[in-house]
Amino acid sequence: MVYVVDGKQPKPFPPLEYIEPIIAVLSSEGDCYALQDKYSDTEVSWEARKVQGAGNKSLDGDQILHLTHTTFLPLDYDTDGNPIFGIMESPVPEALFFSQKTAEREAPDYYLQKVRLGEVNLRGAGELLG
Repeated sequence: MVYVVDGKQPKPFPPLEYIEPIIAVLSSEGDCYALQDKYSDTEVSWEARKVQGAGNKSLDGDQILHLTHTTFLPLDYDTDGNPIFGIMESPVPEALFFSQKTAEREAPDYYLQKVRLGEVNLRGAGELLG
């Protein structure tokens, strides 16, 4: 079980009032509370999710996981040209997979997002693979 963490925050771009990207995937609820304390100007919330295909494998801080989304469009791009994903069509992932191969097999028509367990990015964690 891991925690998919959202961060509702003031808009970086007009005309939106706020964005609510997935800012992290964490291995403990204690880490979620720590983020909440660290980023008091961001409304941090999380949801526990089972990692499909993980079995008895250990989930450590460097593990790459894969989220699937029915729709997932970039909200905009930051100054470095990285897509910022947020509140557009479907901010909640449909599933979370241990391997990219399994995610592609189980959800071939879904968008795939690669995230590193423990990585935190207030503008949106991970990378959209397609």
